[in-house]
Amino acid sequence: MEKMIYLDNSATTKPSEASLQKMQEALRICYGNPGSVHQAGIDAHKLLEEARRQIAASFGLRRATDGQILFCSCGTEANNQAIFGTVYAKNRPEKNGSRGKILITEGEHPSVENAAARLEADGFTIHRIPTKGGALDLDDLEQAVDDSVILAAMMLVNNETGALYPIRAAAEIIRRKSPAAHIHCDAVQGYMRVPFTPASLGVDTLSVSAHKIYAPKGAAALYVSQDTIRRKRITPILYGGGQEGGLRSGTENVPAIAAFGAAAREGMLEADTRAKKVSSLHDFLIGNLSGLVQINKPECGADAIVNITLPNIKSEVMLRALSAKGICVSAGSACSARAKKVSRSLLAFGLSEREADCSLRISLSYQNTEEELAVFCDALEQELHRLARMR
Repeated sequence: MEKMIYLDNSATTKPSEASLQKMQEALRICYGNPGSVHQAGIDAHKLLEEARRQIAASFGLRRATDGQILFCSCGTEANNQAIFGTVYAKNRPEKNGSRGKILITEGEHPSVENAAARLEADGFTIHRIPTKGGALDLDDLEQAVDDSVILAAMMLVNNETGALYPIRAAAEIIRRKSPAAHIHCDAVQGYMRVPFTPASLGVDTLSVSAHKIYAPKGAAALYVSQDTIRRKRITPILYGGGQEGGLRSGTENVPAIAAFGAAAREGMLEADTRAKKVSSLHDFLIGNLSGLVQINKPECGADAIVNITLPNIKSEVMLRALSAKGICVSAGSACSARAKKVSRSLLAFGLSEREADCSLRISLSYQNTEEELAVFCDALEQELHRLARMR
């Protein structure tokens, strides 16, 4: 097999050398428990706080205390902490048949959708905002928001279609009609790919993940606003030794967190260069795919994600054919790919079940090249013809 062509960067990214070097430092030199008060623990704690400052800086904060940066194990945990931690921070008795209304989009990541479904079973009302064509329906949001809304959880960039949602505009509607509502943003797919800060989005909590920005798996961060902490509007979902300001107990994964901080710092320094490279690759890919497949282009999207629908060829069949040629793409979220369920995101986008079952996601990195994309497009065209003859 020739060198692998990796085009599944929304599932995970290849760790950068800077992040790996920092991880090695933590593993080999600063291996103490950051909660210990001896020198080994102090050294590990310094690495932890260095990473916290680096993540805070990437959020546009002057200090990590301008909001609290909680380190978690993954984006799923960060989303669950934000959702369950805020909903259950206060006793919410049932009123008019509901314990309160929660807003999410129709195509949320499973870590938000399934959390919402659990809350729905627990007596909360869930309203899902339409996202047809990749556009967040602000008119529907306007109608849905009232003083019963306690939480809105909306992704910044859809992980399957690349749709970029107007979180700031949505937040302004929610603030105006339900000032006490908590606003959470899953920014995992947008982090280091589109410019934003928690302040620019107008949100109370925001989640990001290390392995989406060229650091190893095993670390994520949840931004929590000062106002949320001051008003005690969030409570832990993990109880134990009281690490991370008492909001996320458990010994921190210092090697992964240190690597995360290094990747965030590197990403900030190279942001413009990387963005230009990915934008150029996106345009090259779209140009080569036009006329070959249906391109599911959102109204406003992030350049890193391109979703296509094949002509009556199931995505799983094409995935295996491309994988045999050393080309890695996906049929959607890696978190649910093996479940073999029809994508909620693609149905919400407006595709039929058949079209959703025949769709692929190509997700780009600054590490990719036009040559790789050309090889992918040639292989895709060859397999389209071969598989069409087999039908």
